[in-house]
Amino acid sequence: MSWLVAICFAPAIISFGGQTPVERGLAAKYAGDKGIEKDSNVILFTDFESDQWHKYFSGGKRKTVRVINEDKERSFEPLQNKALQIKVRKGDHYGASIEYNFKDKTGSEPEEIYFRYYLRFGSDWNPRRGGKLPGIGGTYNRGGWGGRPSNGRNGWSARGQFQGQKEGKTPTGFYCYHADMRGRYGSAWIWQKDQLGYLENNHWYCIEQYVRMNTPGKNDGILRGWVDGRLAFEKTDVRMRDVPDLKIERIWINIYHGGTWAADSDDHLFIDNVVIAKQYIGPMLPLTNHK
Repeated sequence: MSWLVAICFAPAIISFGGQTPVERGLAAKYAGDKGIEKDSNVILFTDFESDQWHKYFSGGKRKTVRVINEDKERSFEPLQNKALQIKVRKGDHYGASIEYNFKDKTGSEPEEIYFRYYLRFGSDWNPRRGGKLPGIGGTYNRGGWGGRPSNGRNGWSARGQFQGQKEGKTPTGFYCYHADMRGRYGSAWIWQKDQLGYLENNHWYCIEQYVRMNTPGKNDGILRGWVDGRLAFEKTDVRMRDVPDLKIERIWINIYHGGTWAADSDDHLFIDNVVIAKQYIGPMLPLTNHK
Protein backbone atom coordinates (compact mmCIF):
# COMPACT_ATOMS: atom_id res chain seq x y z
CA MET A 1 0.00 0.00 0.00
CA SER A 2 1.41 3.36 -0.99
CA TRP A 3 1.70 6.16 1.56
CA LEU A 4 -0.96 8.12 -0.35
CA VAL A 5 -3.49 5.31 -0.06
CA ALA A 6 -2.57 4.85 3.58
CA ILE A 7 -3.46 8.48 4.25
CA CYS A 8 -7.06 7.84 3.19
CA PHE A 9 -7.39 5.23 5.93
CA ALA A 10 -5.51 7.11 8.64
CA PRO A 11 -7.18 6.76 12.05
CA ALA A 12 -8.73 9.84 13.65
CA ILE A 13 -6.46 9.54 16.70
CA ILE A 14 -2.98 8.04 16.83
CA SER A 15 -1.34 7.42 20.21
CA PHE A 16 2.41 7.35 20.85
CA GLY A 17 2.99 5.68 24.19
CA GLY A 18 2.11 7.98 27.07
CA GLN A 19 2.10 11.14 24.97
CA THR A 20 -0.98 13.15 24.16
CA PRO A 21 -2.37 11.46 21.03
CA VAL A 22 -2.22 13.02 17.59
CA GLU A 23 -5.67 13.94 16.27
CA ARG A 24 -6.12 13.67 12.54
CA GLY A 25 -8.52 16.07 10.87
CA LEU A 26 -9.66 16.97 7.38
CA ALA A 27 -6.04 17.71 6.33
CA ALA A 28 -5.40 13.94 6.48
CA LYS A 29 -7.31 13.64 3.19
CA TYR A 30 -4.97 16.02 1.37
CA ALA A 31 -1.30 15.08 1.28
CA GLY A 32 0.79 18.21 1.65
CA ASP A 33 -2.48 20.20 1.79
CA LYS A 34 -2.84 19.80 -1.98
CA GLY A 35 -6.49 20.35 -2.88
CA ILE A 36 -7.56 21.17 0.67
CA GLU A 37 -9.08 24.46 -0.52
CA LYS A 38 -11.75 22.45 -2.36
CA ASP A 39 -13.02 20.77 0.80
CA SER A 40 -16.57 21.86 1.61
CA ASN A 41 -15.57 22.59 5.20
CA VAL A 42 -12.65 24.85 4.27
CA ILE A 43 -13.34 28.59 4.15
CA LEU A 44 -9.83 29.67 3.16
CA PHE A 45 -6.44 28.15 2.38
CA THR A 46 -3.23 29.91 1.42
CA ASP A 47 0.32 28.65 1.15
CA PHE A 48 1.71 32.03 -0.06
CA GLU A 49 2.83 30.52 -3.35
CA SER A 50 1.14 33.39 -5.21
CA ASP A 51 -0.03 36.92 -4.44
CA GLN A 52 -3.64 35.74 -4.24
CA TRP A 53 -3.54 35.81 -0.44
CA HIS A 54 -3.70 39.63 -0.59
CA LYS A 55 -7.24 39.30 -1.99
CA TYR A 56 -8.41 37.77 1.27
CA PHE A 57 -6.21 39.36 3.92
CA SER A 58 -5.78 43.05 4.67
CA GLY A 59 -2.70 44.57 6.29
CA GLY A 60 -0.14 42.39 4.55
CA LYS A 61 1.85 45.16 2.85
CA ARG A 62 3.95 46.42 5.75
CA LYS A 63 7.71 46.58 5.13
CA THR A 64 8.16 44.00 7.87
CA VAL A 65 6.14 41.42 5.92
CA ARG A 66 7.35 39.60 2.82
CA VAL A 67 7.09 36.25 1.08
CA ILE A 68 10.37 34.36 0.80
CA ASN A 69 11.69 30.97 -0.20
CA GLU A 70 15.21 31.45 1.17
CA ASP A 71 16.72 33.03 4.29
CA LYS A 72 20.01 31.34 5.11
CA GLU A 73 20.91 34.01 7.65
CA ARG A 74 18.08 32.80 9.89
CA SER A 75 18.48 29.08 9.12
CA PHE A 76 15.20 29.03 7.21
CA GLU A 77 14.13 25.71 5.74
CA PRO A 78 10.85 25.77 3.80
CA LEU A 79 7.80 23.84 4.86
CA GLN A 80 7.16 23.32 1.17
CA ASN A 81 8.29 26.24 -0.97
CA LYS A 82 7.48 29.85 -0.12
CA ALA A 83 6.45 31.18 3.29
CA LEU A 84 5.48 34.44 4.91
CA GLN A 85 8.39 36.06 6.76
CA ILE A 86 7.54 38.57 9.50
CA LYS A 87 10.13 40.78 11.16
CA VAL A 88 9.95 42.82 14.36
CA ARG A 89 12.70 45.41 14.32
CA LYS A 90 14.86 46.12 17.35
CA GLY A 91 13.25 48.88 19.39
CA ASP A 92 9.87 48.39 17.71
CA HIS A 93 6.63 46.55 18.51
CA TYR A 94 4.84 45.70 15.28
CA GLY A 95 5.67 42.89 12.94
CA ALA A 96 2.23 42.42 11.38
CA SER A 97 -1.48 42.98 11.79
CA ILE A 98 -2.98 40.92 8.97
CA GLU A 99 -6.71 40.29 9.05
CA TYR A 100 -9.33 38.08 7.43
CA ASN A 101 -12.74 39.65 8.02
CA PHE A 102 -15.55 37.09 7.84
CA LYS A 103 -18.44 39.45 7.07
CA ASP A 104 -16.55 41.16 4.25
CA LYS A 105 -15.50 37.87 2.66
CA THR A 106 -18.38 35.49 3.41
CA GLY A 107 -21.30 37.79 4.24
CA SER A 108 -21.71 36.53 7.82
CA GLU A 109 -19.84 35.89 11.05
CA PRO A 110 -19.50 32.39 12.54
CA GLU A 111 -20.16 31.24 16.08
CA GLU A 112 -17.27 28.76 15.97
CA ILE A 113 -14.16 28.39 13.85
CA TYR A 114 -10.92 26.43 13.42
CA PHE A 115 -7.74 28.27 12.44
CA ARG A 116 -4.57 26.35 11.60
CA TYR A 117 -1.19 27.66 10.52
CA TYR A 118 2.42 26.48 10.48
CA LEU A 119 4.87 28.51 12.57
CA ARG A 120 8.65 28.61 12.61
CA PHE A 121 10.75 30.91 14.79
CA GLY A 122 13.94 32.05 13.04
CA SER A 123 17.39 31.48 14.50
CA ASP A 124 17.46 35.10 15.72
CA TRP A 125 14.17 34.77 17.63
CA ASN A 126 15.06 35.52 21.26
CA PRO A 127 12.38 37.61 23.01
CA ARG A 128 13.21 38.71 26.54
CA ARG A 129 9.57 39.48 27.23
CA GLY A 130 6.25 38.53 25.71
CA GLY A 131 3.91 39.58 22.92
CA LYS A 132 1.18 38.54 20.51
CA LEU A 133 0.86 35.78 17.93
CA PRO A 134 -1.92 34.96 15.44
CA GLY A 135 -5.40 34.25 16.74
CA ILE A 136 -9.11 34.90 16.56
CA GLY A 137 -11.18 37.89 17.60
CA GLY A 138 -14.27 40.06 17.59
CA THR A 139 -13.13 43.47 18.75
CA TYR A 140 -15.33 45.51 16.38
CA ASN A 141 -12.90 48.37 16.97
CA ARG A 142 -14.56 48.91 20.36
CA GLY A 143 -13.06 46.62 22.98
CA GLY A 144 -11.09 43.48 23.63
CA TRP A 145 -7.53 44.56 22.80
CA GLY A 146 -4.89 47.17 23.61
CA GLY A 147 -5.93 47.86 27.19
CA ARG A 148 -9.62 48.17 26.24
CA PRO A 149 -11.21 45.61 28.58
CA SER A 150 -14.03 43.37 27.43
CA ASN A 151 -17.32 43.91 29.23
CA GLY A 152 -19.48 41.37 27.43
CA ARG A 153 -20.95 43.99 25.09
CA ASN A 154 -18.05 45.75 23.36
CA GLY A 155 -15.73 43.04 22.01
CA TRP A 156 -13.36 40.17 22.80
CA SER A 157 -10.26 38.47 21.41
CA ALA A 158 -8.27 35.26 21.72
CA ARG A 159 -4.98 35.96 20.02
CA GLY A 160 -1.98 33.75 20.40
CA GLN A 161 0.77 34.91 22.71
CA PHE A 162 4.42 34.27 23.46
CA GLN A 163 6.41 34.87 26.60
CA GLY A 164 10.12 35.48 27.06
CA GLN A 165 12.30 32.65 25.83
CA LYS A 166 13.38 30.24 28.57
CA GLU A 167 16.17 27.67 28.13
CA GLY A 168 15.90 27.89 24.36
CA LYS A 169 12.11 27.50 24.23
CA THR A 170 9.38 30.09 23.77
CA PRO A 171 6.22 29.54 25.87
CA THR A 172 3.11 30.10 23.74
CA GLY A 173 -0.63 30.06 24.32
CA PHE A 174 -3.78 32.19 24.25
CA TYR A 175 -3.95 35.86 25.20
CA CYS A 176 -7.65 36.40 25.83
CA TYR A 177 -9.77 39.47 26.43
CA HIS A 178 -13.03 38.12 27.88
CA ALA A 179 -15.94 39.35 29.97
CA ASP A 180 -14.55 37.91 33.22
CA MET A 181 -11.08 39.42 32.83
CA ARG A 182 -9.57 41.37 35.67
CA GLY A 183 -7.95 44.73 35.04
CA ARG A 184 -7.17 46.42 31.74
CA TYR A 185 -5.26 43.64 30.02
CA GLY A 186 -6.07 40.15 28.82
CA SER A 187 -5.62 36.79 30.52
CA ALA A 188 -2.45 34.86 29.60
CA TRP A 189 -3.09 31.13 29.25
CA ILE A 190 0.06 29.23 28.28
CA TRP A 191 -0.45 25.85 26.63
CA GLN A 192 1.05 23.81 29.46
CA LYS A 193 -0.23 20.31 28.69
CA ASP A 194 2.80 18.06 28.18
CA GLN A 195 4.76 21.31 27.61
CA LEU A 196 3.42 21.29 24.05
CA GLY A 197 3.25 25.07 23.94
CA TYR A 198 7.02 25.47 24.51
CA LEU A 199 8.48 25.93 21.03
CA GLU A 200 12.07 25.81 19.79
CA ASN A 201 13.66 27.94 17.09
CA ASN A 202 14.29 26.55 13.59
CA HIS A 203 11.44 24.04 13.73
CA TRP A 204 8.08 24.02 11.93
CA TYR A 205 5.08 23.54 14.22
CA CYS A 206 1.46 22.99 13.24
CA ILE A 207 -0.56 25.38 15.43
CA GLU A 208 -4.34 25.12 15.52
CA GLN A 209 -6.88 27.15 17.49
CA TYR A 210 -10.59 26.63 18.02
CA VAL A 211 -13.11 29.12 19.35
CA ARG A 212 -16.77 28.51 20.06
CA MET A 213 -18.69 31.52 21.27
CA ASN A 214 -20.53 31.25 24.56
CA THR A 215 -24.27 31.42 24.94
CA PRO A 216 -24.81 35.13 25.72
CA GLY A 217 -24.40 35.62 29.46
CA LYS A 218 -23.26 32.04 30.18
CA ASN A 219 -19.79 30.68 30.87
CA ASP A 220 -19.81 28.01 28.19
CA GLY A 221 -17.49 29.40 25.53
CA ILE A 222 -14.69 27.09 24.39
CA LEU A 223 -11.03 27.65 23.54
CA ARG A 224 -8.84 24.80 22.37
CA GLY A 225 -5.28 24.70 21.07
CA TRP A 226 -3.27 21.97 19.35
CA VAL A 227 0.43 21.68 18.53
CA ASP A 228 1.28 19.18 15.80
CA GLY A 229 -2.16 17.63 16.23
CA ARG A 230 -1.85 17.12 19.99
CA LEU A 231 -4.30 18.89 22.28
CA ALA A 232 -2.23 21.39 24.25
CA PHE A 233 -4.97 23.47 25.87
CA GLU A 234 -8.69 23.38 26.55
CA LYS A 235 -10.94 25.79 28.44
CA THR A 236 -14.70 25.32 28.34
CA ASP A 237 -16.00 28.07 30.64
CA VAL A 238 -15.09 31.28 28.81
CA ARG A 239 -17.56 34.20 28.68
CA MET A 240 -16.74 36.38 25.69
CA ARG A 241 -20.14 38.05 25.36
CA ASP A 242 -23.44 38.90 26.99
CA VAL A 243 -25.13 39.98 23.73
CA PRO A 244 -25.73 37.87 20.60
CA ASP A 245 -24.35 40.40 18.10
CA LEU A 246 -20.77 39.73 19.25
CA LYS A 247 -19.50 36.87 17.13
CA ILE A 248 -16.25 35.81 15.44
CA GLU A 249 -15.33 38.87 13.42
CA ARG A 250 -11.90 37.94 12.08
CA ILE A 251 -8.79 35.82 11.95
CA TRP A 252 -5.99 38.06 13.16
CA ILE A 253 -2.35 37.34 12.23
CA ASN A 254 -0.93 39.73 14.79
CA ILE A 255 2.81 39.71 15.57
CA TYR A 256 3.61 42.24 18.27
CA HIS A 257 6.25 42.66 20.98
CA GLY A 258 4.61 44.04 24.14
CA GLY A 259 2.74 45.40 26.11
CA THR A 260 4.58 48.60 26.28
CA TRP A 261 8.04 47.09 25.86
CA ALA A 262 9.76 46.78 22.50
CA ALA A 263 11.91 44.10 20.90
CA ASP A 264 15.50 43.94 22.17
CA SER A 265 16.76 42.72 18.81
CA ASP A 266 15.58 42.04 15.28
CA ASP A 267 13.32 38.97 15.55
CA HIS A 268 11.97 36.94 12.63
CA LEU A 269 9.36 34.23 12.33
CA PHE A 270 7.77 32.39 9.42
CA ILE A 271 4.16 31.36 8.72
CA ASP A 272 2.83 28.97 6.09
CA ASN A 273 -0.16 26.83 5.05
CA VAL A 274 -2.94 28.82 6.68
CA VAL A 275 -6.35 27.11 6.82
CA ILE A 276 -9.64 28.49 8.16
CA ALA A 277 -12.34 25.83 8.44
CA LYS A 278 -15.63 24.71 9.95
CA GLN A 279 -14.11 21.44 11.19
CA TYR A 280 -10.92 20.39 12.93
CA ILE A 281 -8.08 20.55 10.41
CA GLY A 282 -5.07 18.85 11.98
CA PRO A 283 -1.53 18.58 10.62
CA MET A 284 -0.88 17.82 6.98
CA LEU A 285 0.49 14.46 5.89
CA PRO A 286 3.01 12.96 5.53
CA LEU A 287 4.36 14.06 8.92
CA THR A 288 7.95 13.81 7.65
CA ASN A 289 7.30 16.66 5.20
CA HIS A 290 8.56 19.23 7.72
CA LYS A 291 11.52 19.40 10.03
